[in-house]
Amino acid sequence: MKKIIKFLFLLLFFLFILLFLNKNNMVYENENILTEEAIQQFEKDLQEGKEIKASNYIPKKKNYENKLTRWSRKCSNVIDKMVNHLLKKLLSAIDS
Repeated sequence: MKKIIKFLFLLLFFLFILLFLNKNNMVYENENILTEEAIQQFEKDLQEGKEIKASNYIPKKKNYENKLTRWSRKCSNVIDKMVNHLLKKLLSAIDS
């Protein structure tokens, strides 16, 4: 019985680490980089006297999320809660 519990705990911990690393290694995109086209459009709008808004020239943020990433995030959150709960119980038992 102890081996099964130990195996399940290690499995959950390993899954948590994998999902945590996956979540934190998502594609990062700098939203404040202006493309050549955006710079040319800005200069054209400036010459024509149009209203200038930064949001008109900054590219829209791409959404890389899919079913797998949503599922992995949900699993990671569940495992995180379980590990936190188990560690709290363990630490409270050690303090007693």
